[in-house]
Amino acid sequence: MALRRGLIISDEQMQLLDDVLAKLRRVSGSKFVALISTSGQPITTSPAEVESDTLSLAALAASSFAATRQLAEVLSEREFTLLFHEGRESNLHVVQVSEQVLLLITFGHETQVGRVRLYTTRALDVLKHVFQPAEDNSGEKVPIDAEYSREADKAIESLFPGRHD
Repeated sequence: MALRRGLIISDEQMQLLDDVLAKLRRVSGSKFVALISTSGQPITTSPAEVESDTLSLAALAASSFAATRQLAEVLSEREFTLLFHEGRESNLHVVQVSEQVLLLITFGHETQVGRVRLYTTRALDVLKHVFQPAEDNSGEKVPIDAEYSREADKAIESLFPGRHD
């Protein structure tokens, strides 16, 4: 039996995440809010319609956040948990939710930074409670049984018909 470590989110938790993001976007006056993995993969967004740039934004924000972690080490800081970029038209606010998850928020200059930070702090209280159990499977890794492996192999094989090595 192979073992994998990952993030397990139930349908109910995903609905809660979507609701929190939609509310955060509305009350903070943000344009876009997303939960992404620290590896740069989008988990969920508000609005739900994902643009082609969302994948790039997620990957680049995660990379930038990883660089910020290294900066903290150089400065003998335990960690920096917040990243902020201010542009001419848009601002980007990235904050760590958990070990594997970042919250990404974009907003314009008509929105006050303090307002975004206030509502982000409140949203983090809810989000952390969702991701803590999703990441902490009592230190156990998620088992992948033989049946799952067979089904995954079949699915992969179907992508490459006629090719048998």
